[in-house]
Amino acid sequence: MVYEIFYSIVYVLLAQLFYSAFLRYAGNQNNVRIGITVLWMLVVFCVSNMLEEILAVRVAVAIVINFAFSLLLFERKKITKNVFVAVMVYIIAIACDLVVMAVHKIFDPDMKIAEIMDTEVYVYSGVVSQLIQTLVIFLIRRLLRKTKETEIKSNLWVIYLTFPLYSLSLIVLLAYSFDGPISSGQANLFVYFAISLLLINLFVYWFIRQESQRNLDYHKNRMEIDHAKEIVQLYDQISVERTILGKREHEFKNTITALRGLLADGQYEKMKELMDVQKTELLNNTNVFETGNKLINTILNTKYAEAREKGIVFRFLINDLSAVHIEDRDCIVILSNMLNNAIEATEKSKSKNRTISIKAIVEDGQFIFAVRNPNSGGCYPEFKSKKIDVVSHGYGIENIKEAVSRNSGDCFFEERGGEFVSVAIIPL
Repeated sequence: MVYEIFYSIVYVLLAQLFYSAFLRYAGNQNNVRIGITVLWMLVVFCVSNMLEEILAVRVAVAIVINFAFSLLLFERKKITKNVFVAVMVYIIAIACDLVVMAVHKIFDPDMKIAEIMDTEVYVYSGVVSQLIQTLVIFLIRRLLRKTKETEIKSNLWVIYLTFPLYSLSLIVLLAYSFDGPISSGQANLFVYFAISLLLINLFVYWFIRQESQRNLDYHKNRMEIDHAKEIVQLYDQISVERTILGKREHEFKNTITALRGLLADGQYEKMKELMDVQKTELLNNTNVFETGNKLINTILNTKYAEAREKGIVFRFLINDLSAVHIEDRDCIVILSNMLNNAIEATEKSKSKNRTISIKAIVEDGQFIFAVRNPNSGGCYPEFKSKKIDVVSHGYGIENIKEAVSRNSGDCFFEERGGEFVSVAIIPL
């Protein structure tokens, strides 16, 4: 009884460790998570005792239990992924049991599985099996450490699932086929089958890692392309602004000459008309933002001009940002993406509110950049883009997160009563 309790506790803890290599925990409070974990342990203990002699049924029930508790404790973005992990959790446990049993068969060819349950061999084999499980799970976590956050399509998870399910059926057949007296040659063959099944399933994890790495590399390449596009856009805008400034300087000189002529002729009404025209031109074309940081000025003024053309109003709170020294590429990624998302969402929003609120301040040794805009009608999970061209636009928020992280900062994105709020906080 004591060992069965111990085995159930370790099994559930190893299962959660395995799950965390593939899935993120759901947003449960700690006491809720602990309660679900204890319940999981109790269910495993009860089921393993009731079905200890019916291997095939025990396998099916164990997978259902794993799947059910994965939905309670972990994210549910892809059900096929949860099913895959539920199967793999159990196949690791039962494959390790099979390996230990196969090795024991070499030393005791006459042993039956039913006899193991009534002897000290059961405790010994269970402990050794769980030690192997621990090593295997830590190996898998190491393989997937840098790639678990990448997305793999649901149909690929279904493909990955086929071999583990096939392996489970083979394990059940092997356990029944080699139950009872066998020759030393059959015992060696049993060991070969058992170890081969375990290694081949480890190959599945390696293959998943390769696919994840490919997706991660693709994602990084898209980020670099998006970053390059943003830089080109900003440099083009700077070039345009310099050209405009040159033309304005030339026009200003001509205006001064014209005003002197009108003053000499006493044509004061004409002078007033000309000065009113210049005032209007000055108001329409003068840059709105002067923060003390040239790059931030360019980004804000560029997006302000874009928003104004679309009838969107900027409401802002800004102080001196001269102390902000973020790498140009990261500054462009963070500010441009947040403002692009806000402008696009506001443009598509059905709300009459066409105002974007911006907060860009230095406070308590931190640069805080926050944007609030009308929501365009809800977001996909993880706030990914709804655009058809998801390759170009689906990673904006991920790009922001990575850029903020590179600067030891933090960021969050959330919906609040019909509005979408984006905040990036970077220590200076």
